[in-house]
Amino acid sequence: MKITRREATLAWCTLVVVVLGGTYWWGQPALKEWRDFSRSGDTLERRKRTAARLLEERPQVEARLVELRKKLPRYPAGRDVTAEMLRILERTARDHGLVLLRREPESEKSAGELYEVAIQCTWEGELEALVRFLYALQQQDAILDIRRLNVNPSPGQPGRLKGTFTLDCAYSRESAAAEPARPAPPGS
Repeated sequence: MKITRREATLAWCTLVVVVLGGTYWWGQPALKEWRDFSRSGDTLERRKRTAARLLEERPQVEARLVELRKKLPRYPAGRDVTAEMLRILERTARDHGLVLLRREPESEKSAGELYEVAIQCTWEGELEALVRFLYALQQQDAILDIRRLNVNPSPGQPGRLKGTFTLDCAYSRESAAAEPARPAPPGS
């Protein structure tokens, strides 16, 4: 039996297609794994560059942290500062025309040398009063910060707004063996 040139070409083409199809079918999981490995390598390289950049910036960050710690008011170890933080909040709101309808302080939280009290507030006022109030809080440096702010129009009162916000009050404490208390509340 003699195989013609056309039959030989068709046999070779069929063999090539079967080999390529089999290679793709068996090699597809390995190809997917290689792509995932390549992506994870790129991700690790980005993380490595970010970590190197953060290590380079560490002295500047530590210097800024020292400056922020100097700006924080210090209170004696056993003193409850929630009432004082509420007075600062109420005075700032009153000075800028924002009406605080409800104030609910949470318990004090500690993060090493830093202490924090969160105050949940419901407020009402005009946009200009809100902006001035927020700006005044921003001028308090690291002491007072708005974590969450919700603003809604007041129904039936055009130009009036109402909402809620969570105010974080940060401060530090002197140790029991430290020098006499010298609280430095902002705006006093």
